[in-house]
Amino acid sequence: MKFETLSSQHLNLLFQFELENRAWFESLIASRGDDFYTLSNIKKHIFECIANAKLGISYSGVLIENGAIVARGNLKDICTAENKGSVGYRVAKNSTGKGYASFCLTELMNIASNTYSLSELNALVLDNNPASAAVLKKQGFKIQSYQANFLALNGGKFGCTTYSYTP
Repeated sequence: MKFETLSSQHLNLLFQFELENRAWFESLIASRGDDFYTLSNIKKHIFECIANAKLGISYSGVLIENGAIVARGNLKDICTAENKGSVGYRVAKNSTGKGYASFCLTELMNIASNTYSLSELNALVLDNNPASAAVLKKQGFKIQSYQANFLALNGGKFGCTTYSYTP
């Protein structure tokens, strides 16, 4: 198992990961839309992630095991002036419960601290994803706030909890 910075070399693996897990992801979070799921748009997405990383405003990584992407992890909204950012991760449906989210989060926390000198990380979790909340709590994230009816998804309305971590 290896956590790697997202690069153009991951194009086919990322396309496969996103396509195979689309229904799973869209059962938990808002859809990226039909246009996202083409090879050319995944390539565009990767180059946007790389460009944002060069600007220092985000970081994208992939967790590889046995030649396939099993999870993704991102640092977003990096603000070095305030030393804070946000984390997010997604795990393939057939890879849940294996510690991959925890591994990604640990890697993101290390990168946030060691590369960007961030001292505060935030994460958003919808009510329909208690596993993600458990991963955050296990790593020391604390509940910061809650917003009811944050997102309408698949015929339901879900609240959202904001978690925060400060070492």
